[in-house]
Amino acid sequence: MASLQSEQEVAVAELIAYPWPHLIVDNFLASAVLAQSLLEIRAATYNYDIESRGTGRIEYSLLKSETLWRAIYSKRTVSVLSSAFGVEVKLDKGNMVQLRRMNENTPEFPLHNDFTSNQDTIASFLYLSSGWSSKCGGRLHLFESDKHSAPAASIDPIENRLVAFRTKSAHWHSVERVYGWERLSALALWNIDGPHT
Repeated sequence: MASLQSEQEVAVAELIAYPWPHLIVDNFLASAVLAQSLLEIRAATYNYDIESRGTGRIEYSLLKSETLWRAIYSKRTVSVLSSAFGVEVKLDKGNMVQLRRMNENTPEFPLHNDFTSNQDTIASFLYLSSGWSSKCGGRLHLFESDKHSAPAASIDPIENRLVAFRTKSAHWHSVERVYGWERLSALALWNIDGPHT
């Protein structure tokens, strides 16, 4: 797992290959940027829209933290994603940056992929909630295929961890139910322009 604190280290961020290519970067934001972002999030009022997806649901709102929006939509983030995935990326402005929430009232998010036939995108999640432990749940489970019932890998939703992956049809994943904790994350979608040069 990479830890990116300088521009020099951006180039060494590497994808984890199993069960399919994904990126995990811990301590993604500088501590002062993270602290200011969380202050802005707490100071704002969020009315979450709910989108049902099968037996699961997505609770989302437009991110209202200017500090976090700028940190996500930065040259550094573009460089990290472009370098790791070997493609040119730009933020999908039609989707903006979402704040997503899961809590005890949110069902687990079932096995799915994020593939859309007319788009080639990368999804990135930045986990924002502190105090996670294994009893809290909320892990992102990655599966080898939709035929497998057990995950091949699981990613803990640790504060200030960035996770990114291409939205391909073979990239099956689910999200575990949350217990006694609130799981906040910032979701950004990135359009792929072509090979990274």
